[in-house]
Amino acid sequence: MLNSAEQQAWEFLSKAPHYDAPADVEAHFGRALAAFGYDRFAATLVNAERYGKEPPALSRQDFEAWDARYWGERHVVHDPCVKLLLKSSKAFAWSDAKPLGDQRAQAMWGEASEFGMNDGYVVRVFGPAGHEVLIRMATNAPDTDPANRAVVESLATVFGTIMLKHWEMQDDKPDYGVISERQAECLYWASRGKTDWEIGAILELSPRTVHHHIEAAKKRLGVVKRQEAVMKAGELGLLKAS
Repeated sequence: MLNSAEQQAWEFLSKAPHYDAPADVEAHFGRALAAFGYDRFAATLVNAERYGKEPPALSRQDFEAWDARYWGERHVVHDPCVKLLLKSSKAFAWSDAKPLGDQRAQAMWGEASEFGMNDGYVVRVFGPAGHEVLIRMATNAPDTDPANRAVVESLATVFGTIMLKHWEMQDDKPDYGVISERQAECLYWASRGKTDWEIGAILELSPRTVHHHIEAAKKRLGVVKRQEAVMKAGELGLLKAS
């Protein structure tokens, strides 16, 4: 008989391919992961150096603050997880990578703990069109049970495959820097703290049209949240006042 965590996992694995919206996939994946102690996750595209310093995100749940610190402090330079990623495509736990790190890496792990992330699990997923997505999951309470790791890897593989499929099927996949003039204007005023209604009043657009422009910009920039779009556009020098 399946225990509660296994039931959550089975429900996700059996139903996930039938969810229509990525948001539904994210929500159910999050619940299944939580049953195994992982309370946050992120799905980012791999091999995207030409798109900027930070890889584009397909999905994030409570990973934004740590990613901002990680990339802001350039931890990627001395992160031992990167060494494992370059060596193999196999899934691994952060604890597997820790012995490979130097003093700077140890300091990074200390910072991660301050964010409530004492261990994590990393799974690489490859799509049929040649794209690759990295699923990172983190927990405050490490779980070393090999059986549970196997289930978590299965969950992440299905989640990554579905999210990558949704992304690859988009007609307007991210251009990472190519946004329209209107989208740039809307993001500029969003960066100034303006609401859709206020931006519409400034640009003589309806709030619904403003919302549409910002949603389109998010897709083109490869992010999932409004503030991420503002930050990415700012980094690329794309914010433009009318």
